[in-house]
Amino acid sequence: MEKLKIFIFLVYLICSPAWLFSQQKDSVFAVISDVSGKVFLKKAKKTEPLKAVFGMQLMQGDQVLTQKKSKVELLFSDGNLISLGSNSNITISGKQTDVHGKNIGTGLAGSFSDLALRSDSKGEMGVLIDLRSTETDQTIIPMSPCNTMIKSNQPVLSWESTKPAEEYVVRVYNNNGLVWEKKTSETKIKITGTASVLHFGESYFWNVEGIDLIDSFRSSNQKFTILSQDKILELESMEGKIKDFFRDDLSSSSFHSVLGAYYAKMGLLEEAIREFEMVKEANPESSLPHEILGKLYSDVGKKDLAIIELQEALKLEKEK
Repeated sequence: MEKLKIFIFLVYLICSPAWLFSQQKDSVFAVISDVSGKVFLKKAKKTEPLKAVFGMQLMQGDQVLTQKKSKVELLFSDGNLISLGSNSNITISGKQTDVHGKNIGTGLAGSFSDLALRSDSKGEMGVLIDLRSTETDQTIIPMSPCNTMIKSNQPVLSWESTKPAEEYVVRVYNNNGLVWEKKTSETKIKITGTASVLHFGESYFWNVEGIDLIDSFRSSNQKFTILSQDKILELESMEGKIKDFFRDDLSSSSFHSVLGAYYAKMGLLEEAIREFEMVKEANPESSLPHEILGKLYSDVGKKDLAIIELQEALKLEKEK
């Protein structure tokens, strides 16, 4: 019964993200995308100010206030990014023309909002319905790449093993059968060869077999897809644009969030996870990074990690 209650809470988190640029009864105009120091949010219909944290959604009439040695960034649904320094304030209106900002484009702002609101919540619930994956029962656990797009045709495959093995046999398949096989005593290996073994724009499956003196044990199969060369060029161009846009502060949560959301849109889920892990570390009081990471970890098949993140998101929401 207790597991069922936890599951219901997790489903609620998946279906009800903490913020989104969506059409609701009260339209959301912006979201707090970076905050440092003492920053407060005064909601239009409330008298007591709230401590501002990453991911808070802003509606018309809301006021954001910064104190001494503080800073906040607001990402608007039209792509405008507005930064406020110490001892500043802004009141959200339909069209924010009174404060100078930079525009990153509605496409990238939309990618960020799309990541918070998932249309395939039924699939997400199905993934988490048993609350615990079979990962903990596996002897060999694939770590990367798992159920993701990748950029290289010479990826590094990595795994963990709960049982020592004299050697591991790594095998990679396409739809026609085995395309690459190699033995190693390590728990990672790079796919190399004099000729290109793997091809851009194609999907592959891989597994690892551990062998000791009397036994062998095999991991589950994992899938990855290599981006086409056209998509890689598109990716590199957009990465450059995002980094140039945030060139004054490449450590900000705004930068990591926008880049992570773009990676997720391109299917580069493991890169997206790395970006939002940094957002999470920089914003320990915000539930949104945990929600996003929960969804991303679920997508790459790491259900145990997904559940941990969603439970932490729930805990932070209850503490508000």
